Amino acid sequence: MKLRHTVTFSLLFSLLLSVAHAQTAKPTDASIRELLLATQSKELLQSVQSQTDNMTATIMRDAAYGTKVDEEKQKALDKFRDKIIAIQKEELSWEKMEPMLINIYASSLTQEDVDGITAFYKSPAGKAYVQKIPAIMQQTMNQMQAKLKPMAEKIKQAQKELNEEFASIDKKKKSLK
Repeated sequence: MKLRHTVTFSLLFSLLLSVAHAQTAKPTDASIRELLLATQSKELLQSVQSQTDNMTATIMRDAAYGTKVDEEKQKALDKFRDKIIAIQKEELSWEKMEPMLINIYASSLTQEDVDGITAFYKSPAGKAYVQKIPAIMQQTMNQMQAKLKPMAEKIKQAQKELNEEFASIDKKKKSLK
């Protein structure tokens, strides 16, 4: 009788350990890749890269606003912009980002998490969400740009005031000497 209880307890303990392990088990790289595929992460990254390229061009155009740029300087600006975009594409390439994402997911999620999230993204609601993410991101970027322009003007004004304050401090120091 005692042996049967010991065997039963051992089996129950083993079962509990395996359930606990399954809930905290590190996800496999293959399961994370399946999740990244289900979330269309590679395509999303490419979309972000495209938006970043457009933002870079806009920032450079805005930076040169009001400055007389002749043809030679414009060529230099274009070359510089192309270099920045090439650097962004290289550093944010899928080949470099995928291993990083796998490590992040593996250190943050359990196998159970990955399986559940993957199941969601394979569901009709998950697929709809993935399809709508680019539009959501685009709207967010557009609205953020609209918010950043007034903020940039306020920062320029604050910088102007700081420069004036510095000039005033320098003037006071000169008059005391």
